[in-house]
Amino acid sequence: MSTSTPRRLGRLLAAAAAVALLSGCALYGARPPVPDDWGPRGSVSAMVAFAPGGGSDRSARVISQALNELDAGFDVNVENKEGGSGAVGWATFLSEEGNGNALLVAETALNTLPLVYDVPFTYRDFTPLVMFAQDSRIVVAPRDSPYRTCADVVAAAGSGTRIVSGSSGRTGADALVVHELSTAGASIDVVPYGSTGEVLTALLGGQIAIAPASAASAKPYLENGDFVALCTMSPQRYDDPLLGTVPTAKEQGLDAEVTMWRGVLGAGGIAPVQRDYWIERIHEAMRSETYRSYLAEDLLIPADVSGDEFAAFLDGYDREMQQIFPREGDQQ
Repeated sequence: MSTSTPRRLGRLLAAAAAVALLSGCALYGARPPVPDDWGPRGSVSAMVAFAPGGGSDRSARVISQALNELDAGFDVNVENKEGGSGAVGWATFLSEEGNGNALLVAETALNTLPLVYDVPFTYRDFTPLVMFAQDSRIVVAPRDSPYRTCADVVAAAGSGTRIVSGSSGRTGADALVVHELSTAGASIDVVPYGSTGEVLTALLGGQIAIAPASAASAKPYLENGDFVALCTMSPQRYDDPLLGTVPTAKEQGLDAEVTMWRGVLGAGGIAPVQRDYWIERIHEAMRSETYRSYLAEDLLIPADVSGDEFAAFLDGYDREMQQIFPREGDQQ
């Protein structure tokens, strides 16, 4: 990471925090009591802190579509607020304090990014509603690679071979895969890229030796014969004719697993009736064909963890991530 990156992130966050502060000051003290029969009306924002086209954006659009299909008197619209690996959008969402008409569709980096960078928020600043899916990663290599399993990668690295992997971020699922392989004994050099698409393009071009990717992103390349699958980092094999033939890392004798969460959160400080309303509506949306097709097409792990249980999950997940992602100032 270049030395300019923390400064650039700091400027972005300073601007976002200023907007959040000014918005919060304008609303503070002017919020009327929330009635017991509260329900949203009109436009509801669903913020995603990443650019259109990625996995987080897709999940936000699927959940928004499924909610709109309920025809419950509101219209959910996705708002992309990208920048700083999610930091700009999440800092901006602080300004929605107490707003029941604002949703946040987020994932694992909401836990991990505040552990690495000095940002003005943590997951505790928002209201957990429903974790609707979990995601994992598959490790792939070019078809002419000397490696056929993740165990091969670990063995080669242990004998002194330089292994170069791509990664779409310092705090996301790709970084977790690299950490798991390193813990298993592989010394891996990482080349950072801006997205999974860029990582897979680099693998096609021979710029890196291996790549972590979502199962849905990797599958077309595996079907075409461009890549070979070395292992999955999922708890169990995928329920898929092609990917189901790929053994998990644990089946290969590696104590390695990566599971990331995807969920919906509300703004901080919303009333219990607002929280409960959205949990119920999201559960209804999860019974739709739109949601079920999304799980199948994106090869996701079904999940349904809500309210206090989701909050407890996030607390436990955060403790796990603290062992993996030291703060910037704590790194040697």
